[in-house]
Amino acid sequence: MSPSRLPLSLDWEDWFQLCCPPFDRPGALDRYECRLELATERSLALCADLGAKATWFCLGDQARRHPGLLRRIAEGGHAIALHGLTHRRAFEMDRGEWRQAVRDGKALLEDLAGTAVRGYRAPEWSLRGAAEDWWKDLPELGFRYDSSRVPLAVIGRPAWPRRPHPLAAGFWELPPPVLWSGPVRMPLWGWGPRVLPFSLVRRALETLAQEDAGTPLVLHPWELDVEQPRLPGLTLGHRYTHGAGLRGYEGRLRDLWDGFQLTTLEAWVESR
Repeated sequence: MSPSRLPLSLDWEDWFQLCCPPFDRPGALDRYECRLELATERSLALCADLGAKATWFCLGDQARRHPGLLRRIAEGGHAIALHGLTHRRAFEMDRGEWRQAVRDGKALLEDLAGTAVRGYRAPEWSLRGAAEDWWKDLPELGFRYDSSRVPLAVIGRPAWPRRPHPLAAGFWELPPPVLWSGPVRMPLWGWGPRVLPFSLVRRALETLAQEDAGTPLVLHPWELDVEQPRLPGLTLGHRYTHGAGLRGYEGRLRDLWDGFQLTTLEAWVESR
């Protein structure tokens, strides 16, 4: 066990796949420019440069369109996990529909990638609200862990644990990292590490690594694509969280992650 270990995860989705209309509507994959291959190549190169092995939470609809790219990820020694059959939020379905989509998505990824799928992360952390206890179906479906429950308001519950913890025998919850500073809580993924002071983020990551807590870093491949078009019609909030701090982010990540052993979530779970 390394005292500098941090699990690394990537949500494999294209630049426009937000959980809000019109980007989450049927046909969106055909309406917007596909930039997933470019973003994936940059992410794979970053991982290779850092000696990182990551867990890639993949969408079934993108895997169907890019099976060769999915296999390249797996052949690079990375773990394949499920982000959803599509990027539709869990609580927008009924439980039976969601369960079937999870089953089908897992089978699809395993068939195309030729590797077992043991982890799940719902689009936009959406095992919340009506779907809060649906994680209980995941062990039965063959999963070893979930990474969908965020200890923040709006997209989760502030009272949920901040660190990975067992939810059932042999089944773990691995929430994403959250920065707590008094009453202020901010995500250490997405816009957080892109705009927060470097020293603040770096200290938080060093603490997580020293604890070997298993809290996974989170990156979207499109965050490395600074040439992506501007999404039309976004609210001010969505525009900020999606685009703030993208320019220069790859270099910032290299400095933020320097010196850490970046591993898959599966490796951390198997070490418990």
